[in-house]
Amino acid sequence: MQALIDETQQEFRELADDIAASIGIANPSDIDGADPLAGWSTLQSAGLLELRERTDGAPLAGGVEIALLSQALGAALSPAPYLAGGALAVDLISRSGDTGAWLPGLLAGTDHYSLLLDAGLDALGGTGGENGVLWGASRESGFALTVLRDDDGGTFVARRPIAGARRLDSISLTNELWEPAGDGEWERGGRVSPEDLDRFTALALTGLAADTAGTLRAALAGVVEYSKQRIAYGVHIGSFQAVQHIAAEAHVAIEAIAAAVNYAAWSVDELDAGEALLAARTAKAVAARNGRPTAEAVMQLYGGIGQTWEHIAHFYTRRAIFDSVLFGGEEAQLRAIADARLGGE
Repeated sequence: MQALIDETQQEFRELADDIAASIGIANPSDIDGADPLAGWSTLQSAGLLELRERTDGAPLAGGVEIALLSQALGAALSPAPYLAGGALAVDLISRSGDTGAWLPGLLAGTDHYSLLLDAGLDALGGTGGENGVLWGASRESGFALTVLRDDDGGTFVARRPIAGARRLDSISLTNELWEPAGDGEWERGGRVSPEDLDRFTALALTGLAADTAGTLRAALAGVVEYSKQRIAYGVHIGSFQAVQHIAAEAHVAIEAIAAAVNYAAWSVDELDAGEALLAARTAKAVAARNGRPTAEAVMQLYGGIGQTWEHIAHFYTRRAIFDSVLFGGEEAQLRAIADARLGGE
């Protein structure tokens, strides 16, 4: 792989940064009454919902572009559920061949999808079709999307309408979880292979790790600027060696996540499914290990104001913690890597 993104990808990153900033959260007060789907038309009109649509067997854009966009949305604290309801939903439906013609409504921005996760939030919930937790913005409507199993052991995508979903408390103020209501009948879509599911999971893990990297980079950039302005004992706090050391350690931790994400993002479509999943699990493990302590270090650098609900610092911390939990945290990823490498069950 190339260590650096190419010119086209750099242009895409700049576009993603601009779009994310336009639909993000700049101040804690912005979240009050904010509609997570308010920015959906912006994402749709920019063609970003189509990135994982497969034409001639290949997606329009690779994992690198999804990672760049996820980093931008994380940095902007965007509440729009792009990763769940956009990239991952489109990827999964497209891999199934879209036998039910679900994609047109999704890509047009009129049909909204939430992923059904199991109660532990560490995988798609659906081998038995039981209720789990919805990740995304259901607005008490739209569709729940998951994967179900055939009697013969095969798997297929399935959806059912969401009616009367109840919003759950979430540690993240910019990501939503919902409890589905009722036991509506599942509409069957196309089949997906084990390889498809591995690549889908790799994309999910990479996207979440990328979101963490973007979130932490923005958090650190904010406190660095603050340290240039805040004066204590007659000097800027950025001149204190203790502050410099904490900031430097945070920077190293963030770049470790970003490096793992870069490789995982390239791997999603370029390596075989098993190796792509291992790369994604590695990136997610690194992100989960470094996410919370790095975000909390940023809060510490702000001093007392960083601990208040009225400050943006805790939004970054909450988002990093939320990202670390979804699809399994550090321990879950390391166990899965060990099983794959050592042949465990």
